[in-house]
Amino acid sequence: MRILLLALLPGVALGDGLPLFAVDEPLEITIEFPLREVMRKAQDRPVVDGIATYRNADGDVTSLPVQMSTRGRSRLEVCRFPPLALSVKKKAAAGTVFEGQKSLKMVTHCRSSRRYRDYLLQEYGIYEAFGVLTDVSFRSRLASVTYRDSEDPDLEISEPAFFIEPIGRVAARTELERKKIPEAAVSQLDPAYSTLLAMFQFMIGNTDWSARKAPAGSNCCHNARVLGPAGEDTGWMVVPYDFDQAGLINTEYAVPAEQLRLRSVRQRLWRGRCAHNDELDAVIALFNERREAIEAALLVPGMGEAEDVMRYVDSFYEVINDPKKRTKAIERRCLSSG
Repeated sequence: MRILLLALLPGVALGDGLPLFAVDEPLEITIEFPLREVMRKAQDRPVVDGIATYRNADGDVTSLPVQMSTRGRSRLEVCRFPPLALSVKKKAAAGTVFEGQKSLKMVTHCRSSRRYRDYLLQEYGIYEAFGVLTDVSFRSRLASVTYRDSEDPDLEISEPAFFIEPIGRVAARTELERKKIPEAAVSQLDPAYSTLLAMFQFMIGNTDWSARKAPAGSNCCHNARVLGPAGEDTGWMVVPYDFDQAGLINTEYAVPAEQLRLRSVRQRLWRGRCAHNDELDAVIALFNERREAIEAALLVPGMGEAEDVMRYVDSFYEVINDPKKRTKAIERRCLSSG
């Protein structure tokens, strides 16, 4: 399959030319909106008008109208500062860094502390690391954001955040289409991509995902979206997002699902399919080939706990490159059904 080769072969990149995710430099931006109101009513998902202002590459100041709202589920429960969504109209976005975008998820700092800033940077690094392995992934753009209350000049918060590419843009960029379905059968999943996904989640110690099902009332899948060739019922790829429950980050609020019987989120659990075991050698070879780039992506400038992150990644490579450990932790733990 053409897109599978694009996903797994080195040096191949598909692009749609849109500016927000075309560069790696953090975007310095100020967003002015009724901040206190949004924080106070976060659970109600208010939608408010705002103004976003940033400096372009030439140093010129650009401002445009936006709408801000809250989003997410579990983070709305645990975060003092809610995750946000930024929406912009096509005409207003034209000629700006947001050109071609409509609605963007923002991963925010959750709480104002060094620990939570590290959590955010570590999660950003995870998105970047998955992009090292495949173009069928969500791009992200780090930002230094000043949130300014339009109704209270004394309320201003400056923290890092990052934007996540919408799934529609991922589909357009990779020449795939989104599959809005309640669940996927194992036989419909692309074996190589599914093994790559499972291996990546195993590396970062994340079990808060599913390649087959979604919560009731949602499109498949849990913390992932499905893309595939247009008009086809096979070759589907489940593109992951939301990694704050990963053991690599080890947030203070992260806990594994009770049914998994894990001591903590730091304990890895293989969730790949037995039907895809023939893909393991090629996928492990890819992880070894791109290890340096993966580690570089995970080590985000300004992030603390770098040594702990690298030790956790090292322990992953010890497992996949030791035949006995690989057999015990991966091949014998594969999922045969469900």
